[in-house]
Amino acid sequence: MLGRKESLSSQLTKQLAQKIDAKVYAPGTRIPTEAELCQEYGVSRTVVREAIASLRADGLVIPRQGIGVFVSERTRLLPFEFDAKSEGALTDILYILELRLSVELEAAALAAERRTARQLQVIRARFKDVAKEIRDAQDRGRSDFEFHMAIARATNNPYFEKFLSFIGPQIIPRIRMSSLQTGRLSDQEYHATIQKEHAAIVEAITARDANAARDAMRAHLSGSLERYRAQNPRT
Repeated sequence: MLGRKESLSSQLTKQLAQKIDAKVYAPGTRIPTEAELCQEYGVSRTVVREAIASLRADGLVIPRQGIGVFVSERTRLLPFEFDAKSEGALTDILYILELRLSVELEAAALAAERRTARQLQVIRARFKDVAKEIRDAQDRGRSDFEFHMAIARATNNPYFEKFLSFIGPQIIPRIRMSSLQTGRLSDQEYHATIQKEHAAIVEAITARDANAARDAMRAHLSGSLERYRAQNPRT
């Protein structure tokens, strides 16, 4: 039987999807009939049909006229996500920084080549926001995230922005672990270092120097990687 916290069709969809993922219903096999599902889960045919429609829309099942509904033989793509409360948060920070190195270097280079005057103004404004947040002792990393988002937008390739938006503010280490010490640097030294690295990125994008922008972003993210790596004795 299903509960009442969400729609019955949604609950049934999830349970059937879980069985497909666990290969209780193996690829290429027929799932139970409408009548069998109604009896097993105590729901109406309407609920079953809505659930099957959802599974079909997700590509998990394929109806075959006069035969039944079969599990698709295509591999299901599971969602890609970060666990913001992971017990291995420090290790995850290092993994995320490594991932960002592979993406944001080119974002900075493309931003240098493609940014508009207006986009450059926004990048500079976000840079100043980081400085203000630090100066007012209100540093939470949010302005830092918006700074990187402004650079992603300036690539004028929407997928860079979508990628960072998908990952979200958790890409900024001090948002993820606000109490984490960054090596032997004091807060003042740490923030001064971050802003110096940011300034080099802004300068390169302003000059439309793609190579310098790429190098400045590499120095920034590699610096962060090393600072946080110093806190993980296993690396």
